[in-house]
Amino acid sequence: MKLLRILAWLFVPFIMIFVSWKKLGKVAKIGGAIWAGFILLIIVIPTEEKPNVTATAETDAVALQEKAPKVEKAVAVVDTKTEKKDDQKAKEEAKLKDATDAAAKKANQKEVLEFEKSVYALEETMSPIMNTYQEAMTGLGNGTVDIYTVYEATENAQKAAKHLQSKFYNLDVPENLPKDVKQMLNATASNLSTAYYSKGKAFDAVLEFLDDQKPSHMSKFKEEISMADSFVMKGILKLMEAKTAVGLEVDSK
Repeated sequence: MKLLRILAWLFVPFIMIFVSWKKLGKVAKIGGAIWAGFILLIIVIPTEEKPNVTATAETDAVALQEKAPKVEKAVAVVDTKTEKKDDQKAKEEAKLKDATDAAAKKANQKEVLEFEKSVYALEETMSPIMNTYQEAMTGLGNGTVDIYTVYEATENAQKAAKHLQSKFYNLDVPENLPKDVKQMLNATASNLSTAYYSKGKAFDAVLEFLDDQKPSHMSKFKEEISMADSFVMKGILKLMEAKTAVGLEVDSK
């Protein structure tokens, strides 16, 4: 019992004072009051506050967030400048490509027109020979030209046709043209070469007719001439396709 009383005075002296105050002597009252005050002072005085780690961390996070947009803005400015440079470069490259394409197109057009001129130049060499042949055949029909003159005119036409067959077959097609355009011009040359081969065979039939007067030779002549005209038409159509493919008008010269 005495031990409990001692412990009570040690830990709750302010309660023990009220409980035993009347029983205490003067000196005991003074000591108990002092001890109770000391204990009360310890309880009342708060312990040293620790720093709020959570609050500090949140404050730092807010500060970083406030700074972050500035960095992002700086990066955005750099990205915008880079995009502008890329756009400018792309525009310059596109402009250069357009200029290059335009120059190439103009060069292709020139090549095709030169080829066309070569075709018509060869055709023109045949014109006076064909005119002489037709005049001779007309004169034979109305009795103003003898058979020997007609025979000679026909031989000249036959030789000219065979000559043009070889010329068209070996006609040069520009190498710098696009592949499809070259194929069209090669087809033009091939068809015209075949056309003059058929014309040569037609004149052979006329010479045979002049020799023996057999009607079958004239039938052969008409067949070969019809075939020649068909190949001429095919050749000209391929030439027109080539002109269109390089951006030329069909009637441009």
